[in-house]
This record gives sequence, structure tokens and C-alpha cells, in this order.
Amino acid sequence: MRHLRALTKIPGVRPIAVPSREERSQEMEKAGFVVARDIGVATEMGAELCIVATDTGRHVEDSIAAMGCELDVLVEKPLAPDARQGSILNGKAKETSRKLFVGCVIRFSESLDQFRNLLTRIGRLHSVRVECQSYLPDWRPQRPYRDSYSARADEGGVLRDLIHEIDYAGWLFGWPLAVQAKIRNLSRLGIAADEIADLIWEREDGVVVSLTLDYLSRPPRRSMKAMGELGTLEWDGIEGTVKLALAGSPCEVLRSAQSRDETFLDQANAFINAVKGPRDSRLATGDEGVKALAVCDAARRASASRQEETVEYQ
Repeated sequence: MRHLRALTKIPGVRPIAVPSREERSQEMEKAGFVVARDIGVATEMGAELCIVATDTGRHVEDSIAAMGCELDVLVEKPLAPDARQGSILNGKAKETSRKLFVGCVIRFSESLDQFRNLLTRIGRLHSVRVECQSYLPDWRPQRPYRDSYSARADEGGVLRDLIHEIDYAGWLFGWPLAVQAKIRNLSRLGIAADEIADLIWEREDGVVVSLTLDYLSRPPRRSMKAMGELGTLEWDGIEGTVKLALAGSPCEVLRSAQSRDETFLDQANAFINAVKGPRDSRLATGDEGVKALAVCDAARRASASRQEETVEYQ
């Protein structure tokens, strides 16, 4: 629904909803959206691009169907349940000469962009800490959380649901060669998927990047802290603030009033523009989507082996 709302705000764009559940058709029609029963019908109605926002387990199938209708595709994160399936989809896009992007919408956060632009101010890095913690039952109060894809071991869990953090850590600081991890299900939520994941990797220059992801914490937090030789830079993704603390200087605080819907609007515009011309670097590619999944796969292996595991990029 966020994607649809964003698209209605772009001049000259008419979104066509293709509900994956039949009962959603009337709901979307009542909301004023044009509805088609499948991607083929939407194409006949004039669709030129496709955003796939179905459950994770359907991403590959639905995206390939869209490519079969000669549509370029933006797939909601994660690209697929794992890197192998993501590589199949990415390969299909290249085989059919279709453009493939991943909906890593956090990249379009104004405050994250401010963080990215200020990184050089703190000098050489030595440590980065990323945290994303929230309470799964609070995510979609209108729907039992145990019935959602998030609860399923084969398509949910914090590694897939919170892959935003892995994506922007790789984007900002470089994709890891190897990773250590501890992934747990503490049986607090009564789900089959992982509830907590801790990851750590070291860059070739010695910078350590660590991430904590969980479904169990209240109140929610999404934050990143980069430590450098000249100071510290902190991002609060919920408050939309960036704090720059340099040695010997007063702390600088930057604030963004950007709404969540506005990040989706910026991403939608970037998707439309990338099909016609140069790609905005914030728009995640299919290749980057596979890389993020490869990090997740390596983290699962590392947790099982209790050893550092090489990331196997496809």
C-alpha cells in the first residue's frame, strides 16, 4: 500500500494494483486504485514497470513473471530467500535484458544520506556498530504475526526482514569477505524463524563492523555509530537525527523531518528514472541484492559451525 500511495503522487504515473490475495481486490478498489487480476492483465492495461511486494517466498516467481511480460522490476527486500535463488533471478534479468532493482528503501533516508556525507569528517575509521531492534507483534497489529512470512523459517527471520542493515553496512563500508555470527531462536515469540542475529566482520584495513538484529526489543531502535580517529558519528534512523562529535568541538546535530512515505516516493522516482537514464546510487541493484543475501547465508553457516565463514558471492 505504501508503494501504491507513493506512485499516486508522481505526475503522469497511474499505478495498477495486482493483489496476491483475492480479498484485497475490493479493499484496493475502495481505496481508489485500479486493480488487475494478474501481471499479464496489468500489462495489457498499459503497465510498463513492476514493483514486486509479495511475500519473500514469491519474489523470484513473481519477478520472473513480470520479466516475461517485458517489465523492468523493483523487488521488495530481500531479493529472494537466499543467494542461490537471488542469483537465479538476477541471471534471468540479464538473460532477458531487463533491469532489476531491490527495494532497500532505507538508502533513501535523508538522515542516512547526511551520515554518509559526514563520514569523512571523523577521519580514519576503526569501528562501526549497527543496531536494529524491535518487537515483531507490533509490526502489523491488524494481522496475527505468527501467520506472516516473517514467522516462517524458510522466508522470514531477522536476517531477511532486517536485511536493510546488512545492505547499508555493505554499501557504506564495503562488502565483507568473511563473517562471524550467532543466530538464535529463544522461543519467545512462538515462531520457527530466527529471532536474534549478531554479526561481525573485519575489513582488510582492520575496521570491525558489528550488527545486532532482533524481533524481541521494545521500544524499537535503528541506529549506527561510526568511530574514527577524529571523532564519532551517530545516526538514529527512527528519530531521523545525525550527531557529529569531533574532539575539541561542540556536538553538531542534524535533523530530518522526512516521513516514511516520502522515502518510498524518492525510491519510486529513482526506479522510474533508472529505467530511462542513469541510476541513482542509492537504488540497490540486483547484484547488490545477491551480495546481501550471500552475507546472510554465510552468517547462518558461521552460526552453525561456530567459526568464521567465507562469504560466497555468486
